[in-house]
Amino acid sequence: MTSRTGLRQFRLLPSLLFAATVMAACATAPTRPPASISTGQPRPDPVITQPQPSPPDISEPIIEQPVVEDLKEVEDTSRYVVPDHMIGRDIKRVGVLLPFSHSSSSVRNQASSLLAAIEMALFDQNNADILILPKDTGGDPRKTTSVAEEVIAEGADIIIGPLFAENVRAASNVARLDEIPVIAFSNDLTAAGGGAFLMSFPPEEEVARVVDWAVLNGINRFAFIGPRTDYARRVETALRFEAARRSSIVLAAEFYDPGNEAPVDEARRLADRIGFALNSGAPKVAVMIPDRGTNLLSVAPLLPYYSLDLQRLQYIGTSLWDDESIWREPVLSNAKFAAPPPEDLDMFTDGFESNYGRSPASLASLGYDAAALSIAFLGDGEISAEELRDLDGFRGVNGLFRFRSDGTIDRGLAVLSITPRGPVVEDAGPDSFRPDVN
Repeated sequence: MTSRTGLRQFRLLPSLLFAATVMAACATAPTRPPASISTGQPRPDPVITQPQPSPPDISEPIIEQPVVEDLKEVEDTSRYVVPDHMIGRDIKRVGVLLPFSHSSSSVRNQASSLLAAIEMALFDQNNADILILPKDTGGDPRKTTSVAEEVIAEGADIIIGPLFAENVRAASNVARLDEIPVIAFSNDLTAAGGGAFLMSFPPEEEVARVVDWAVLNGINRFAFIGPRTDYARRVETALRFEAARRSSIVLAAEFYDPGNEAPVDEARRLADRIGFALNSGAPKVAVMIPDRGTNLLSVAPLLPYYSLDLQRLQYIGTSLWDDESIWREPVLSNAKFAAPPPEDLDMFTDGFESNYGRSPASLASLGYDAAALSIAFLGDGEISAEELRDLDGFRGVNGLFRFRSDGTIDRGLAVLSITPRGPVVEDAGPDSFRPDVN
């Protein structure tokens, strides 16, 4: 495949979905509804159609063509997928690599929902020259390598997916040879780079945003209590990093077993450290709890139980708290967490439910943004890694975002405040990024 040339700048767009005509598409069904997706089973591979060669004209002498010495310089389009209804068009192909046949039903649901959102973006953008090529990775790196090679041979201009870090590395190792960008959904920052861009919700971004809010509101003492999981450890590491760079202090951190719904020993130790800081003059302490559901409802009330003044505690969290099962807990009233701005995301959710008759999985909106961005670029030419690194960024259903030079994502998140009626925006996300080197 030929290398990508001709850098085109894709500036931050004020519209919700990258094009002015898309604003209403999430709230109402498209004029032509997307294909129904009811299971997590892999789609059958598209039929590859090839034009039949014309017979030689025997009235003219046949002239042998010179042999091309460097076959790598010749683009082989013989296997490119060309559906009958698209013959004669300037087709742009989007490879989609997702684990449709994964052993976990929740993973299959995520894959199905992501593909549905990608198709929804295609219909919303109304570009008849875009062809989606879905492939099943099964969640297996070796199979991912195989289907990545397959989809590139079929003419993919960009790859959306995979989902897991090892699969992202497998796909990007293949795609890099042809300079094809990969927009993947892994939350593992080590999977970024080498042509792979992570369209994800890294907890580090959310921690940085909520710590920023706390410091700007006069809180420079932090504490942590969370489950002994990889996710919580990333949050705790990010909390220490973000607090230190803002001349603040993490007083203590406690980890509990994920199955322990009443970690009283850990809470008591943390309460002692927080109480000492409050008695020493700290006006308030922000307490990070990266947990959800029943566990969060059990852990949060423990600190006031150990004689801490709730008015001098500021609970903070991540987007795990965007969960209506916790909003009526009195201890969490006025708790803050970082998440994408809700307005555009709510429109996407309404549109998805209208189109497919079910709620989107948690990652579906990422598929929509990845597809909308890809289609917007491919609509007027090819797409390159340089364009995806535009420092002005882009705006999608998850708000403002841009890719850093290392392939990780920088998000313009909002800070939300929990009320019994649900979260409300405490501090809206930014309208633009500073054009600094990221």
